[in-house]
Amino acid sequence: MLSNFLIISKLYYLFVHVIPVLVAAITLANILNEFGIINKISWIIKPIIKLANLSPESGLAVITYVASGNAASAMLASFYEQKTISERETIVASFVGSFFSFLNHVLVYFIPVVIPLLGLKAGILYISARMVISACVTLTAIVSGHFLLKNKFNKKIKNREKIENVKNNINKKEMVRTGIKKSINVLKKILPRLILVYTITSILIEYRAFKPFENFRILNLPSQASAIVAAGVADTTAGFAAAGSLLSSNVITPVQAVSALLLTSIVSMSVIFVRHSLPGRIAYFGVKLGFKIAIISSLLNIVYTALVLAFLLH
Repeated sequence: MLSNFLIISKLYYLFVHVIPVLVAAITLANILNEFGIINKISWIIKPIIKLANLSPESGLAVITYVASGNAASAMLASFYEQKTISERETIVASFVGSFFSFLNHVLVYFIPVVIPLLGLKAGILYISARMVISACVTLTAIVSGHFLLKNKFNKKIKNREKIENVKNNINKKEMVRTGIKKSINVLKKILPRLILVYTITSILIEYRAFKPFENFRILNLPSQASAIVAAGVADTTAGFAAAGSLLSSNVITPVQAVSALLLTSIVSMSVIFVRHSLPGRIAYFGVKLGFKIAIISSLLNIVYTALVLAFLLH
């Protein structure tokens, strides 16, 4: 009876304290995105584009990463196919965009999804870790571009204002409506997984399902961290849900939760590579260039994630 009560209390916490915040944050994020708020900060990256010796065309694509990774990749692929930019510049530009793609994820995923699931302390710690990783990838690309590419920033971007003006002609009510529709589509995918994983994890904790694994540790993490890795490999949001459930039960600390999530990203890298990274890059850039970008992306992310993980566990 006590176990059932504790499970119900955890589900009550999920439905009362987590899901409402999740729904509100995701909806707000999508509406803000429709109003082009993300594009307002694009002026910040102009010096970086210049330092990396990127052409105005590549610079336009990098700016677009702040609003949409898919749109930016499509833009880079188009310039590459038209031979406006070289293969080397395409690779550099795609990784310069890493940090700015992260900024987009902060607004549309990390703040509305990760923080409600992990809580403020663990959520901010995870976002900070991800920020360092993406910044390192971008810095590596900037340094590479500075030494490997010729300076092409002396041209003007004639069509730069297109990005700024696209949404100005759309009715504001329609923007809100579109943002809500997008939020509903996202929530349809996230909420069922969230409820399922949170419920299963709560049941496993209360019935001591992790007891047989008490002597099994990954990188000195608690045995329960294996649940985060297992859930995260299957589904990213499920990993956050599992971590949130363990955190709410005080089974693990925020540092241990974030470490387990970073470890999950390393373990699942091969799955991500085959399912998402490689097919996505090939779809935009073709087999040869797409394969190169996917390989470099995986290597850089593994190296920098491992370094951040080592720092957290130190």
